[in-house]
Amino acid sequence: MEDAGQKLALFHTDEGITMAFGERAYFIGGADPFYNIAKKALEQGDHVPFYVEMAKREGLGEEFRDALMREVERLGGDGEPD
Repeated sequence: MEDAGQKLALFHTDEGITMAFGERAYFIGGADPFYNIAKKALEQGDHVPFYVEMAKREGLGEEFRDALMREVERLGGDGEPD
């Protein structure tokens, strides 16, 4: 997750959703608690939840969340949806 030149790839099949970033890939099956969020995010074209989930799976969840919130504050948002 360190190379900013890499892109997130998402594949949705009947079996679930695969998210890949660089050499890392993660499968999200229907029984996964993140599955419904992932489906909704795909429908809306929102990739942020996938990056957050990937960071969580890499053990960087809190660090990533804090960095994301700092960036939201820097950009002048309050981090809350309208």
